[in-house]
Parts: sequence; C-alpha cells; structure tokens
Amino acid sequence: MPADNPHITVVNDNPDFLQLMHTLLAEDSGYDVTTIDGDSLRDIEPIRRSHPDLMVIDLRWRGDGLSGWDILMAVRRDPALSELPIILCTGDLGGLEEHADAIAQDSRVVTLPKPFQVVEMEDLVRRFVGEAAPSK
Repeated sequence: MPADNPHITVVNDNPDFLQLMHTLLAEDSGYDVTTIDGDSLRDIEPIRRSHPDLMVIDLRWRGDGLSGWDILMAVRRDPALSELPIILCTGDLGGLEEHADAIAQDSRVVTLPKPFQVVEMEDLVRRFVGEAAPSK
C-alpha cells in the first residue's frame, strides 16, 4: 500500500511563486501540494478543505482580500487547523518585525524571508513534515 505523502498548502498572491512552490515541493520533492491564490481568499475554508499538514504563506499581498497575517490568525482560531505548522515566507521584513513578538510565541510558525535559498525551504519542510515517500 503506498504511503500518504504530507500535504502542503501554499497561499500566495504571486502566480510565479505558486508555480515555483509546486515545482519545488510536488514535482521535485514528491509532496502533495495545493496552491491557493491569496488574492481570491475571503476565508480559510479552501485551506481547511485542502487538509494540510503544513502551510506556506506570505505575510501580505496586493489584493483587497485577507492578508496573510489575518489568515494565520484565523487558522490559529480554527479547531481543525490550530496546530498546523506554518512557514511564513515573505519579503515584508517590516511586517515580520511588526509581528515578531507574536511569531516568537508560536513554536509552530517559522519565518523564511524572501529571497531564500531552495535548500532553506526544503530543510524547513522536512523539519515539519518529514520526507515525501518515493513514487513508484
């Protein structure tokens, strides 16, 4: 029976970033990946439906929907997602500083400032969900 691979949900407003994460995590590493356009996100239901073991999210985006920080806070309030590990991958260094105290108090959130090295993302993913099972 094949092993279930960890499921990673990536939320970002940049289609290029979503494609990069799909290539890196699904095609190259073998994880199951759902990508969600952050500009279209109005609540966390699409995240809940994806059944993530890990979420990668940006802190802010250009659209008028919920910000990444709003989504992170909603995830923490949701009983089904409250323990979800989160990689906060962002170029918004001011935002990281603004939320530094809250981030430091949540051991399930790590930050990965953009630009990042691929190996840094891979290491964080493995830290939270382990290796993907090899495909047959």
